[in-house]
Amino acid sequence: MDVAALAGSLKSLAADLPFPAFDTADACFEAAQAELTEASRESNAEVGLHRLGSARERLDAARTRLGEAVEALDDYLAAIGAGSGPGQASTAPTTGAPAAAPPPVDPRQWWTDRVNELCDRGGDAEPEKVPPTRLFNELLKAAGEGNADAYCKRLRDAGPETGVKLPGLAWPLVRSLAAEHLGRNPNASDVPVLRDKCVAKVRALVPKAEPLHVAEALASACTLGAGAGDDAARTAAIGPVLVAAMHRLPRQSPQDVHPKPERRA
Repeated sequence: MDVAALAGSLKSLAADLPFPAFDTADACFEAAQAELTEASRESNAEVGLHRLGSARERLDAARTRLGEAVEALDDYLAAIGAGSGPGQASTAPTTGAPAAAPPPVDPRQWWTDRVNELCDRGGDAEPEKVPPTRLFNELLKAAGEGNADAYCKRLRDAGPETGVKLPGLAWPLVRSLAAEHLGRNPNASDVPVLRDKCVAKVRALVPKAEPLHVAEALASACTLGAGAGDDAARTAAIGPVLVAAMHRLPRQSPQDVHPKPERRA
């Protein structure tokens, strides 16, 4: 490959480096951080701000490394006599005229789309300010009645500001109901059994909640874990219907928990 061909190939490579994708990702992180900051003011639970901050730091570090790679390419092109000349554009992004910022992420629209997807339904949100406790009780009622349409609509209309507070109301009840069912405090070894008993009822209202997601929610509630996955909408959607499913579990008798050994003749 001659110098001209090599230079053309390198310049094409530099032009395709994903600087716009980094900007889009950072805008998404910023929107999520704003929502989580608001949620953390009314919740004692860890809502992911630390992990989100770490992710943004890694994103900034990657953007810096990418800029350094572009500068190295420019230096190499200059060394072989194929650098920017009159009328040529440098491969490095200009700092004086930043690219247009990507459109901001609309958290409410994201919430609407995600809830519709999880519940396998459609429709636009009709935003309504509602206290978290009232929303939780309304979702419990819809779940108890098996009313999937009402469940999806109430969760969708509430928006992310209220929706992200649902796990904080659901998990203590899940743990308490699990203890009533088992006759003792639940632990990690109980999660698979509880999952199998509840997953069908959860998926009747939230069809896109997989058994793994139900297990994550149970583990978070029953073992006092830090979180239930990385999808705030999914975690919120599972919480109330999981409580309703746990309500229907009978309390195990002592012999079910600790079966007596068989007598030998």
